[in-house]
Amino acid sequence: MTRLHQFFLGISITALAACGGGEVPAPGNSAASPASTATPPAAPASADGITARAFLEQALAEARAWQPDAELVGVSTSLADGPRNTFWFYDVQSPGQGRCTRIRALENGDVENVGTGGACVLMKPVSAGFVDSPAAWQAARAAGFAGGDSVQLSLRYQRDAALPEPQPCWVLWSDADGGGQAGLIRGWCVDPASGQFVVRLSGQGRPDPLQ
Repeated sequence: MTRLHQFFLGISITALAACGGGEVPAPGNSAASPASTATPPAAPASADGITARAFLEQALAEARAWQPDAELVGVSTSLADGPRNTFWFYDVQSPGQGRCTRIRALENGDVENVGTGGACVLMKPVSAGFVDSPAAWQAARAAGFAGGDSVQLSLRYQRDAALPEPQPCWVLWSDADGGGQAGLIRGWCVDPASGQFVVRLSGQGRPDPLQ
């Protein structure tokens, strides 16, 4: 396992703790959120795995079953080799209860609440009307993102020195985006509403909490 792979795993574990638990499934195998005027369709099914929107509605329904006021705050997958993977996580929070949990969707259609629903730091929610992961992938690739076989895709409200102000970002990065003396991971931010590339991130950033 490379140092960057260890970094990816550390980020996944940190996000899990913030959302009350859950576990990454072995390879191979709609919460209430800000309204969107137009909901992008999910990309067509593929033998390469599922996209971020493939089981979004089922994940949001599972989140609402957990807490009726559930808000979507993050979507992610890790160690992917493209915009599809065998699993996706949907991080949700209940502002009324001050609690968070994580919904997991597998490519076989299994959608499950794998978090504990524990107390958490509330984050800024994101719209469920985001462009699907293949659109974000295509925009980042066109801007210079190299891809690879250990890609992390993460959608959440992002704060970074390269952004004039915090905003929702599809952030993509891989082995090629890490390293250097500072050890920074410089992801690629794509606007989840328009699907347009925004900026190469500085690596000096973090998800943005609810103020």
